[in-house]
Amino acid sequence: MLGPADQLTLARLVLAPLAVASYLLVPLDGGLCFWVTGIICGIAELTDWLDGRVARARGEVSDFGKLADPFCDVFYRIALFVVMLLPANGLAYPVAESGGVNVLTTPLTFALADGSYARGFFPFVPVLIMVLREVVAGALRSMSATKGLVLAARMSGKVKAWFQGTLIVTALGLPAVFGMHDWHLEFTSIACWVCAALSAGSMIEYIWVNRPTLSQLVERRARDN
Repeated sequence: MLGPADQLTLARLVLAPLAVASYLLVPLDGGLCFWVTGIICGIAELTDWLDGRVARARGEVSDFGKLADPFCDVFYRIALFVVMLLPANGLAYPVAESGGVNVLTTPLTFALADGSYARGFFPFVPVLIMVLREVVAGALRSMSATKGLVLAARMSGKVKAWFQGTLIVTALGLPAVFGMHDWHLEFTSIACWVCAALSAGSMIEYIWVNRPTLSQLVERRARDN
């Protein structure tokens, strides 16, 4: 039976689709979409903060938890970054025109049925970098696990995750508290690139620090072939 810490970890697998559905379906009236989605994401971040502490306090640190925690983190945060490329509730943020979009620095613009336009929160390229980083990290962990090898987690990965979670909650909190303003998208675009840079940096450090283990992985695969 799963302990409380593992239950907290797995809760993010439920909260992620709830947050995605809320972002896409809850009405914008009074910032409701942003409030509901932000609260769900805040709860998800709280479970991430609590699960390790609960596991250590109860002496329930397990191999399952060590594997499930990073998977649930990635599943939740990447789901939110991807869905927030889209306009909230299909309508916000409204913009006057579709021209001038730069996938490096400008959130994507979508044409609405009434002929108006709306943007999501984040530019495409930094989100793509974060997605690819997690794909590579997950593949390396999986390949290592098949050979009984463990790649050591790094503090840079935790810092990256903290910044990502903070950005998601902040991006939703700004329109919830202050209403929608253009400067929000400028802020979230810059912050998204900070997260992408931290993701890339943490991946480089992850590979560098774990290079002896990765070398063993290559050698074992060579022997098996």
